Amino acid sequence: MKSEKRSVPAFLRALLCAFVLILPLAGCGLFGPPDYTLSVTVEAGVQGTPASGEYVYPELQVVDYKYTPLNSKHTVVVLLDGSGSAAEGTVTIYKSTALVARVFDVRAKWKVTYYVIDSTVGTSFDITFSGADLLAGTFSESNGRNGTWDAASGTINFNFSDWEKYKFTGTLSTMSGTWTNGTATGTWSSSKVDQ
Repeated sequence: MKSEKRSVPAFLRALLCAFVLILPLAGCGLFGPPDYTLSVTVEAGVQGTPASGEYVYPELQVVDYKYTPLNSKHTVVVLLDGSGSAAEGTVTIYKSTALVARVFDVRAKWKVTYYVIDSTVGTSFDITFSGADLLAGTFSESNGRNGTWDAASGTINFNFSDWEKYKFTGTLSTMSGTWTNGTATGTWSSSKVDQ
């Protein structure tokens, strides 16, 4: 009989110790999905949600985002951990993520590859867009040719002034589109050159 009485308090002490050890672990999220941070930066000239700040979400949470430019002629690009994305969409949280919403600025050096329709062989050149503002300016390219560009409401156009009648038109956020030179046509795409 005495051994049964002693085992009940021993069992209760063991249960209490287990509870005291497990409670802090349960509080830190060890027994559920992990939490991750979404760091949001909304730069000047952009409005939308979520606002700038640090947000904590459980793993696999889907977060909606939507940003628009204050000036309707500008274009917004969202960077998710540095990679370009659309100005509206969702991000699934599976790690800590940085989201930056900014006005797209084309003024930089780009590598353009263009293709003649029905051709798989592309021709490339580097082009540097410059200008006083985000909406228009001049460019020079690696073969010594020049021209003008304009970029408004999600569309970019650049026209060569000294290379036959080449005109390039495309989507600003993807920096790709079509080109014409008289009756000749084709497609183009580009990537930003790190400087």
